[in-house]
Amino acid sequence: MLRILDAISDPGHPDKPNEDTFGHGPAHAWVIDGATGVADDELLDAPSDAHWLAHTANAYFADHAQHHGADLAGLAKAAIEDLRGRFETGRRREPNGRYELPSAAMTLVHSDGAVLRCANFADCRLVLLTDDGELEIFGDHHLDREAAARRKTSELVAGVAPGDDMRSSPEVMRYLRAARDRQNTDGGYWILGLDPRAAHFMRSWEVPLTKPVTGLLMTDGFASLAYDYERLTPAELTRRARAEGLAPLVTEIRKIEREEDPDLRLYPRFKRSDDATAVLFRAGPKPL
Repeated sequence: MLRILDAISDPGHPDKPNEDTFGHGPAHAWVIDGATGVADDELLDAPSDAHWLAHTANAYFADHAQHHGADLAGLAKAAIEDLRGRFETGRRREPNGRYELPSAAMTLVHSDGAVLRCANFADCRLVLLTDDGELEIFGDHHLDREAAARRKTSELVAGVAPGDDMRSSPEVMRYLRAARDRQNTDGGYWILGLDPRAAHFMRSWEVPLTKPVTGLLMTDGFASLAYDYERLTPAELTRRARAEGLAPLVTEIRKIEREEDPDLRLYPRFKRSDDATAVLFRAGPKPL
């Protein structure tokens, strides 16, 4: 089973919807990161399409995770089928292209005390750390692809005047829409969205729990402290989360984004602050 130690979800902008969410039950925990839309207007009557997808999926997991138990692929597929049905009923217009469809990154875990099962879409991560320092990380990007994306992001950010909205740049929007057009396609990438086939392509792992572990589930906005801003290693991030709680780490992230690099030049990115969400838990044989 799982013991939840802490959880947080902090919006990147106080006036915009938080497109991250999280949840947990006796044996499950998850984080979901809705992909900020790149359409000219929303398809659904909601704070945003990404907010709708993340929060609707979150509610489905909360209601149905216990029934599916360790069958994470079955849970994901059922959730996507539910999302697709609700989308078709609720959409206000026909999408102009695949890039307009709502989607989200996700990491979902289940523990029965002997095995921790993890299912993942995209860049939500899980760090597992034993009390004696053994570290495992799940959900990392392929390093070559991540390096190429960072180079392209730097290029595009350099072409936008400091202080301007990145999404007002036609070049930025073309790049983002082209990337989003590849979602849930053969040769592209698979993600939590409206295509139930994606459940068959989720990355998944099983970790024997021979000793208790501390787990840190996080969206990329929270993971940025280790992966983008490189202030801490993943192990240090997890240790500090357990020692200090999650809120001080979010404060540190926001200080970097809003005080050290408000113009997005030191750490090139498409928005000043991303939503940041994390769940800290213990799993394994007793004591937890």
